[in-house]
Amino acid sequence: MIKVFLVEDEIIIREAIHKMIPWAEYGFELIGEAKDGEMALPLIKKSKPDVLITDIKMPFMDGLTLSRLVKKDLPNTKIIIISGYDDFDYARQAITLGIEQYLLKPISKDEFLEVLEGIRSKYKKENEQKLYYQKFENEIKAYEKNAQRDFFELLVSEDVDLQRIYEQADRLQIDIMAQCYNLVLFDIGAKSDYQNVGDRYSNDAADVQNKIDEFFINNRSYQLFRNQQFNYAVLIKGDENEIGQITAECIEFLKTTFEQNGTLEWFVCAGKSVERLSMMSECYKEAMKSFAYRYLGYRYVFSYENIEKTEKDEDMNLQNIDMNAVKQEIIYNFLFNALDEEVDSFVKNYLQMIGGEAMRSKMFQQYILLNLHFCLTSFAEKLGYDKTEIDDSLKFIVDERIKSTEDLEKIIGSILRKGIRLREERSKGRNQSVIRTALQYMEENFTDDSLTLNRVAGVANVSANHFSALFSQEMGQTFIEYLTQLRMNRAKEQLRCTDMRSGEIALEVGYKDPHYFSFLFKKTQGCTPSEYRNQTRSQK
Repeated sequence: MIKVFLVEDEIIIREAIHKMIPWAEYGFELIGEAKDGEMALPLIKKSKPDVLITDIKMPFMDGLTLSRLVKKDLPNTKIIIISGYDDFDYARQAITLGIEQYLLKPISKDEFLEVLEGIRSKYKKENEQKLYYQKFENEIKAYEKNAQRDFFELLVSEDVDLQRIYEQADRLQIDIMAQCYNLVLFDIGAKSDYQNVGDRYSNDAADVQNKIDEFFINNRSYQLFRNQQFNYAVLIKGDENEIGQITAECIEFLKTTFEQNGTLEWFVCAGKSVERLSMMSECYKEAMKSFAYRYLGYRYVFSYENIEKTEKDEDMNLQNIDMNAVKQEIIYNFLFNALDEEVDSFVKNYLQMIGGEAMRSKMFQQYILLNLHFCLTSFAEKLGYDKTEIDDSLKFIVDERIKSTEDLEKIIGSILRKGIRLREERSKGRNQSVIRTALQYMEENFTDDSLTLNRVAGVANVSANHFSALFSQEMGQTFIEYLTQLRMNRAKEQLRCTDMRSGEIALEVGYKDPHYFSFLFKKTQGCTPSEYRNQTRSQK
């Protein structure tokens, strides 16, 4: 509804206008009235109407003065002045103020409705334009994601190159200036289904991802990066006395957002704050150490302090072993989701969770290995491998002699890496199928201005998060980069082969706004559309 405020000193006229228009029927809501400008002004500032209808001649404060003050504080409010005076000077002042309409009394119902219809149509176009610009502002941010991913790898690298970090940050317009820093890592996805390999499309996951993106885009204390293939890192920036609070607020936002949706698996953890950018690799190590616990059945926030306390607790009484520590679901979860580089951290945390006393038992060691063997065999069968083949390939691993904890870690690591390799071999074919489906759909629909990553992910039947990472991995560029490339190729073809104007080409290739099209064309092609047309024609 478009909110309307009415100011008129004559009560008879005010009531007539109030009753003359079926406001709700035409998409308007009359939210307030006043008999003069002085009384109206504080009410208008509080209610922030979309439309102000005011008489021009009123006691205490006239309509022109009221309009001037309203335009100063609420520049987007549309103002209609009604007047009994056919005076050019009044009209001239109204035009100077940017008044929408200047109507002379008496005003007919049809005339009033025509003016309101025009304002409603204008509001609709303005809102569409606003949403359009917001959409493409987000697309521009998405366009930089690959470069931002490279920047994050540089930021947490052990080989610190501060000059390069600052240069990259400046080029990407990332603000990294702060007294202290921290990292929050999080993982989000649909609940695991161990009968079906893959991360299927989920509207819930897509909606949550949109909320998260919007939150971090609009908060200067945070910078969101993709960490590994399917999880994220948030760079926390703040003063020394506030970094803890800012980190806690980030975690609380993510925790609350995820808990509102019961269909998702998620995990959030934080690193330990540092005072220098050159120490970010240490912060990242601590965060990743905590992050490995997401495979051990933890669903809630796990912080650096929790991990540190667990590591220092030497009084763990594990004489009565909690068999939950060796549930097969933990191994399945890891095999379905983990990367090869996460194996070592997982194995250490897994054995730590079971406990030192239990792992000194040779019989229990064999139990752990057999449990892993059965998990991997079952996992491989679900992937479509032959059980006998898997049993034969694992036999030499399980038969290895165990002389130390390091030996045990090495054997468990070998079993898990075997499972990850099997999964990658099988998923390669499925991933290619997903990408083929997506590319075909994009080729057929890239001129549709409403084409989004979520929509293509739905067509390919994978989650938006999974599809985004998979697309970048397989194609070597982000979804937005590829979509833009398709549109620019068509635009260049039209510029070379037709006399269509730039604005017409923009509409044909999927951009409602010709200015945005020109901006993006120059950004990606190094010249404006008209310059490109002149260059290609001069070469003929």
